[in-house]
Amino acid sequence: MGIVSNVELIISGVYLALGLMYLRFWWDERSRHDYLAFTISCLSYALFSWFELGMMHSQTPGEYLFFAWWAFLPGTVAILGTAWFIRINLGGRLWLFWTYFALRILALGLHLIMKNGVNFREVISVGQTTSFGETLGYPVAVPNPWMVLPHVSHLLLIIFSIDASVRLWRSGERRKALVFGTVFFLFGAAILVLAVGVLWGLVPLPMFGSVPILFIIAAMLYYLNYDMHRAAMLSEKLEERDSRLTETLDQLQLAAAAANVGMWTRKIGEEKMWFSEKAGEIWGFSSTDEYTREYFVQKMHPADREMFFTTLREVDGGKDEFQLEYRIRSKDGGIRWIHSRGKVDVVDGSRIIRGAIVDITNLKIAEEAVRELSHRLMKAQEEERARLARELHDDLSQSISLLSVQLTILRNEPRDLDYVQDQLDQSISDIERLSRDVRRISHELHPAILDQLGLEAALKNFCSDLAAAHSVRIDFEAEDLPRDLPLDISLCLYRVTQESLQNVIKHSAATSAKVRIVSVDGKVHLVVSDNGNGFDSAAAKIKDALGLINIDERVRAVKGKANIISAVGEGTRIEVHIPVDREG
Repeated sequence: MGIVSNVELIISGVYLALGLMYLRFWWDERSRHDYLAFTISCLSYALFSWFELGMMHSQTPGEYLFFAWWAFLPGTVAILGTAWFIRINLGGRLWLFWTYFALRILALGLHLIMKNGVNFREVISVGQTTSFGETLGYPVAVPNPWMVLPHVSHLLLIIFSIDASVRLWRSGERRKALVFGTVFFLFGAAILVLAVGVLWGLVPLPMFGSVPILFIIAAMLYYLNYDMHRAAMLSEKLEERDSRLTETLDQLQLAAAAANVGMWTRKIGEEKMWFSEKAGEIWGFSSTDEYTREYFVQKMHPADREMFFTTLREVDGGKDEFQLEYRIRSKDGGIRWIHSRGKVDVVDGSRIIRGAIVDITNLKIAEEAVRELSHRLMKAQEEERARLARELHDDLSQSISLLSVQLTILRNEPRDLDYVQDQLDQSISDIERLSRDVRRISHELHPAILDQLGLEAALKNFCSDLAAAHSVRIDFEAEDLPRDLPLDISLCLYRVTQESLQNVIKHSAATSAKVRIVSVDGKVHLVVSDNGNGFDSAAAKIKDALGLINIDERVRAVKGKANIISAVGEGTRIEVHIPVDREG
């Protein structure tokens, strides 16, 4: 074979390869009809090239007529596929497309029913010509007048293509319009020249229809590759955005999980909902549970169901935001408090609730504890006031009244000097006792000695007075305690010691106690211990142990730590550690 035949074979192979390749693409994306149109065109052009090659090498009129008749069939299918591709990608006037389609189908019908086809009445002989050193055949024939029909359809295809390109240019897609408009003008002109010149016998040349078809295939391939490249770029951007979105969602879920916040979403009118892993954990839903409204209501505390249904009715009625607190029964039989907050958005015509939930059980317990502590503090305050009132009335007031009566009697009833002296000594003793009681009560309210002489002197004096008043041995030891301790720390340590020793006197039945306070490495360490009955420290924190709570709160207020160690029958040890340098 010569150069022309080899080129024809190469062109046919290219059409075949492209057709098979895009057939695979179309199989993966069935919605891409332009892939299917390009596949049909390429495979049909490949087959047309083979018949065209047969026409070039025909030796007899019958042989030429055979290849020409069969070449018309894949040529028609190919050109219809091309028109379909143009309609998909360029648009164009629909009536022009269907007019062209009807003309080609009419020409195909006439070709099938006519003995020698629509192009020739008769092929008289096959002429020979030399191109690039190769001898090729061309028809010497009597044309069929009906051959004008496919020629008119070619002209209509050119008009349709150029019109679509102009409309595309006006819409702003000038690159595509310029490429397709130019290519179809060249293709149409070449085909018309070949069809009129060769088939009507005006030019003694073989048919080279496959060569101008390359213009069409190149344009179609350019557009598809450009479209694929653009799709790939878009896919990369989408993947990048999806990656960023996924990372953002992961960060949001991580932040929500770290904050112990669960997230959920539900479309209004539907029973099922999506909820995050943290939300399932808070609600107590397992991964195998199928969430429905009935299932959720069954887990809710009966006293909160009416409030829940009222909120649902408000949301269904158009309310955009809501928040409520309710209780959920956990699988272990306990109760969890949940705070839920949600907002309604409209997405694609549907109302979507997006919500967040937080487990506030500990907060509710803390609130209840605060209320209980406040009640107990007020009760303790009233009890302390009552105690002071009793001491002032039953002891001091009566003692003063009695002293006043004794002095009045002494004044009004003259006695001998020895008797008067004895009574005055007794009165002086009573006044000294009253003075000590007043001082003790004053120290309990606020130790003035703490301001005047410092913590060590105040604690030593308090231990001495308490031991004398209650016949309990109290050992006091201080080491390296600075005189310039901040007042809040001094008062805290004094009150902790006071509370601890008073508990020893009231509850422990101890015979001895020890107070040791030392300053080491920027911290003050206080230890109050006794040999009394002791108690269950865990149970004491739950029950009415206001004194222990008071100690803990005082120490925490000055950024210290308190540790209470006790067991039944083993005495009690209270350790307090407070940093003196609290800057930063």
